[in-house]
Amino acid sequence: MRDKRNWRTAIAAGALVAAAASPAWAVDCWSDATVSGCESGGWHLLQFKNGCEGGTRMINVCVKWTSGPSAGVVNSFANSAEGGGVAEIRPGMCDNGAISYTWRRDGAVPTCPR
Repeated sequence: MRDKRNWRTAIAAGALVAAAASPAWAVDCWSDATVSGCESGGWHLLQFKNGCEGGTRMINVCVKWTSGPSAGVVNSFANSAEGGGVAEIRPGMCDNGAISYTWRRDGAVPTCPR
């Protein structure tokens, strides 16, 4: 009888560990849909498509200004979209300079450049 209780306890503990770790097994839902180019007087526009069904998902993006008066500044942004939708992030005006950005396909917070 004792062996059956130990076995059940081990299964229950394993299920709890798997449930707690599930955010680490996030699904890769996001793809970059950004159109290159930025016109004078306009805004930088980053677009990311949520390819997963089943509700709203969040995407996190790090943006680094590579030229202009804000060169070297790093900002973090987040937005969300329903499955099949597009999340848009507007980090700043085109006239402010050029940007580079990083993101992760699972939507988690990326390592921001320094």
